[in-house]
Amino acid sequence: MRIYFYLLLILPVLSFGQEKFMKGQIYADSLDTYQINIINITQEIGQVSTKDGKYNIRAKVGDSILFTSLQHKTYTLNIEDNNLRTSTSIFLEMQINELEEVTILQYNLTGNLSKDIKQVETDFIDQRQFGFRVPRKLAKVERELRAAQSSSLDFLIMSLNGEMKKIKQRIEIANIKTDKNRLLRSVSSGLITTDLNIPKIYIEDFAYYCAEDKHTVSIMDKGDPLALIDELKLKAISYISLKNLKK
Repeated sequence: MRIYFYLLLILPVLSFGQEKFMKGQIYADSLDTYQINIINITQEIGQVSTKDGKYNIRAKVGDSILFTSLQHKTYTLNIEDNNLRTSTSIFLEMQINELEEVTILQYNLTGNLSKDIKQVETDFIDQRQFGFRVPRKLAKVERELRAAQSSSLDFLIMSLNGEMKKIKQRIEIANIKTDKNRLLRSVSSGLITTDLNIPKIYIEDFAYYCAEDKHTVSIMDKGDPLALIDELKLKAISYISLKNLKK
């Protein structure tokens, strides 16, 4: 009886001692501004890096670790034994476009604005490069809807002949396609095939399946990668059952 009691005391200590951690250094631009999310997809736990790029997260061999942030390309690593025994360095790439070098030319200006403006070459400036949001361009179908709504007579006619219903359906399809593309940018194809067990040829179809669910889209809009992965795991189960796919 006494031996059994001692075993009860020792076993928790032994199991705690067997916990392993993956640790190392992340190398990327703007680490002091944007912390990196380190997510163990398999165990559904997460950490953030320090400002100097160091990280530490519980893991075991076979786990999938996701490194992601707002300004860096997502990187996925499948844990091997050496990742737990030694420090692992992670190199992340920025996903924003750097400004191209601009050359300022000299012009012989006359002081006549109408003449001078013709000889000065100008380049398109994307205001997003300076932190300003660009108003979203309306799609053709959205412009048709707005034009119809601006005229009460056109709106009435298109409502009666069924054209208004068709336009709204086209807008809904366009929105689903947009959400599908957002989803594929949020998670890697490796995560979908390896962790969600979706065959590679079904990735696009699975993304459409998720984009049609408003609840899934609302979770994606929150920007929480762990919550999105949890939701996608549930969607994958129902999708595999619907398609009768074998794991």
